Amino acid sequence: MNSKQFEFQGTAGEYFVVVIISSLMQIVPVFGFALSMNYTYSWLADHTLIQGKKVKYSATFWETFKFMFVNILLVLITFGIYVFWFVPKMYRYIAEHVSFVDQPMAAPAPMAPPMPESPTASQPPMAPIQ
Repeated sequence: MNSKQFEFQGTAGEYFVVVIISSLMQIVPVFGFALSMNYTYSWLADHTLIQGKKVKYSATFWETFKFMFVNILLVLITFGIYVFWFVPKMYRYIAEHVSFVDQPMAAPAPMAPPMPESPTASQPPMAPIQ
């Protein structure tokens, strides 16, 4: 049994290809950033094991595009000051889109038991016990 908690199985050759493709994607601002981010983190997740389990990166392009567009706009409007909020927010975004491959969807929360019915106008009141 493997005692490692985290294991990365990517190779230098694969990473070289990822860097070339990601760099080419980033030629187109915002669209390319979103494509590059999804491509790079999908590759990273595909080659990572946590406690022997495979993980996946599940963000969609449009989700990532919207995230990048809003945050890059904020960085530009604030003349770069927002970058101190953007970077931690980006890492949080990435972490929230990584899950175990064989993990089933979260089960829906159990429903609360039905509340006992209260007497209504259609029900006659109970006679007092004497």
